[in-house]
Amino acid sequence: MSETFDENPVTLERKGSALVARPQVKMLGGVALGRLARSIDDASESDPGIALVILDLSDVVIVPSIALGLLVQTLNKCKERHQRLMLAGAQPQIRKVLTLTRLDQVFDLADSVESAVE
Repeated sequence: MSETFDENPVTLERKGSALVARPQVKMLGGVALGRLARSIDDASESDPGIALVILDLSDVVIVPSIALGLLVQTLNKCKERHQRLMLAGAQPQIRKVLTLTRLDQVFDLADSVESAVE
């Protein structure tokens, strides 16, 4: 089953020095994550004042294993730009996967976008 989108499944919002990226998908697969990463890259290039990138996962239910590697790549790109990446609003099943893979020690996690901005 392939992923196809008629439009970008990501919304971006600026909150102070933070960029909030919200994937509008239930499964954060390769296509959606690729578009998400490109959206973050484009926003960061056009606005060097972004110090914090918040990935709002509150609508995401499934993160396939390949997406975990792509998330790490996104984290590394943010670090190269001297940005902090936070995952916010992750569902319990996603937090469990992050814990099992020990990625909860790699990513900064927040319960909500609001708490990530603080």
